Amino acid sequence: MQSEIKLLPIPQALDFANQPLSWSIKLWGEGKSEFSAQDWHDFYERSESANYECWDHNGTDQELLFMAIREIDGKSEVVASIALCDFDDLEEFRKFKPWVAAFIVREDLRGQGVGEKVLKLIEAKAIAFGIKLVYLWTEGEREFYAKRGYEYLESLNKENRRIDLMQKRLVL
Repeated sequence: MQSEIKLLPIPQALDFANQPLSWSIKLWGEGKSEFSAQDWHDFYERSESANYECWDHNGTDQELLFMAIREIDGKSEVVASIALCDFDDLEEFRKFKPWVAAFIVREDLRGQGVGEKVLKLIEAKAIAFGIKLVYLWTEGEREFYAKRGYEYLESLNKENRRIDLMQKRLVL
């Protein structure tokens, strides 16, 4: 069953936030030098007080976290989360901004088009903020992003990992 997915700023979707937080910690939160489980908790907490009304193109430390919510049989459920940030955890990539980040789709929904819809929604938010170019990095999902218009820029080898930096020019 296909249903509409909406992005809600985390302050409007606090009841749903624990699920994607736990998915993120499970997938990324341990064993990597860039962030720990506590860093994920801190990110979610900081995002609760962010300004979701505008984007400061000269700003620093902006972190807008959205919960992707859909209605099924009259009940709301979280299907993904995604963020728009103006800095990155990887020192090597800090010269680039802004970032599509913290993008995770509920495991049982992967491969069903949910990720593509959520990515389009965050791109629409970025366009509404006047953002013309976004960056992201990925480990192993380069093809997914390339099919959605992201261009590969470079790779970073770090602790037996390959991290691919990508960008997309947004149509305003």
